[in-house]
Amino acid sequence: MHKRFMKLKELAEKCGKSVPFIMTTQKSFGLPANKTYSEGYAVLISKLIWLRIASIPKKEIVSLLSRERKLLELLKADSHTPTPMWFEDLCAAKFGPKRLLLSGYDLGHRDGVQTGLDFSERDSELFASSEMGDDALRALKLCMESQHAILARLRQEIPVLSSALKWARRVSTNRELR
Repeated sequence: MHKRFMKLKELAEKCGKSVPFIMTTQKSFGLPANKTYSEGYAVLISKLIWLRIASIPKKEIVSLLSRERKLLELLKADSHTPTPMWFEDLCAAKFGPKRLLLSGYDLGHRDGVQTGLDFSERDSELFASSEMGDDALRALKLCMESQHAILARLRQEIPVLSSALKWARRVSTNRELR
């Protein structure tokens, strides 16, 4: 499968924004700038724009972005596309209870832990628990805390956004204003 790449102007058009707006968004969220961008990069930029439109504080978005990136590094997702923009490139428009919000990465399990596993007390292991996944579980917990907080804020903003869209439609189609 051949990946499609786009230039900055195309990226801006795909996101429905101007080139300066996209460049400001890149800088604001610490995203890498390049000569070409993947579809995944466009998906991520769009999600960041939508979260800001929904009044999600930049600080919370930056935190989730950092936590998702860290979690996916611990899960070795960066090894699938060993490029400096691996995170942005793997982003997908997909969503659901088993997916991360910004990247759309499928964790495979709704809460990140497969049910039915044996967690009973064991003899000491050869390696420290941090070398065997505690770091990933801790990163998952932090990531899910951020994601749940943002989703709660999004749910609160739905009525405001809905009213704003209705108002915008009414005033923009009012012939008396033309």
